[in-house]
Amino acid sequence: MENLRAAFNQVKVLKENDYGSHGEYVGLDVKAMRTTRDEDCYKHLENSLNIFKALEEKVERFDYDFQRKCVENRDFEALEMYVMNLLMGLV
Repeated sequence: MENLRAAFNQVKVLKENDYGSHGEYVGLDVKAMRTTRDEDCYKHLENSLNIFKALEEKVERFDYDFQRKCVENRDFEALEMYVMNLLMGLV
């Protein structure tokens, strides 16, 4: 994942809209690095799935009350810092 914040947003939208509740699943568009050994060819897929699962856990911990207050107060910097701290494991 090149942009962790954008990836978090995508997972958040999926979770908020109950994606997967009817058997849907996320397809990861991943491929092994060009010089990867054959025995390691699935590591990138495993890593991508682990990142997705970690982002799901972050979304489950997301404080929607805090988000609502920030939006009401137009304090988007506080909201952005909250999300970044959440992603870095600081909250």
